[in-house]
Amino acid sequence: MKSRIRFHMQRLVSNLFEGVFSSYIKTTRGVELDELRAYQPGDEFRSIDWKATTRTGILHVRLKLMDRRTCVFFLIDRSGSKKFGSSYFAKEDIQTAIVSLLVQSATETGNQVSFVTFTDRIERFVPPQSGQKENIRIVESLKNDKTRGVNTDLNCVFEFLNTLQITPSLVFVLSDFMAPYNYTRSLKTLSQKHDVVPVIISDIREEAIPKVRGFVAVRDLETEKILHLDLTKGLVSDLQYKALFRKLNLEYLTLRTDQDEEQWVRLFFDFFDKKIRRRSRLKR
Repeated sequence: MKSRIRFHMQRLVSNLFEGVFSSYIKTTRGVELDELRAYQPGDEFRSIDWKATTRTGILHVRLKLMDRRTCVFFLIDRSGSKKFGSSYFAKEDIQTAIVSLLVQSATETGNQVSFVTFTDRIERFVPPQSGQKENIRIVESLKNDKTRGVNTDLNCVFEFLNTLQITPSLVFVLSDFMAPYNYTRSLKTLSQKHDVVPVIISDIREEAIPKVRGFVAVRDLETEKILHLDLTKGLVSDLQYKALFRKLNLEYLTLRTDQDEEQWVRLFFDFFDKKIRRRSRLKR
């Protein structure tokens, strides 16, 4: 099953990166010489190749290849709530599986990847680097990292990325978004420069609890407090973050612990397919 999932994910993510982000364009600015051509109005004066111009008697400019491969950032929530799961998987299991598949696909197309794990602070930052084996090894090690914090603060990781001097990148945010709603400005700033993809990892028991008479005792995995829920009132979910995503025109994806791996693949397939189709229409 995992090999089949990896095959589909590689194809999907590679299409996204190659079709939208990874390409070479000819420009008078760049890193690798491609060819010479006659000067055209609008070309930069400093791009003129004087040797070719002297030899031919016609102004020539140097065309170079500019690498447009993107960097892919993974912002991974490592707060206490990631250990929760009322069905087949815990949330952190989904994170590890999905990041592994995306990293393998991204590095195959030559993109660099970077990791930022966070709780209510930045736990670990792995600067952008290429290399599939090394990055897969890092993904496996992230789950075993000991964290200093247990609560969640999305604002801290968004502000951290905003301070980095990096080119426009693809940013996956993997979290349950059960956090203080204090990141409106920082997420807006981040989304203005980068392509941000929120990946919501949730559990069915955070969205719906059977409405019956009685109380149930639960332990908060982040604060370690014991809370008593009144089941007669049902469960009210706070969906402010989804409203913010829509306001910022962010396309987001939701994965749940009661789904299996085939369903994750199908959800990613539909998500990337719609994303690629939408961008293709915008380019026309």
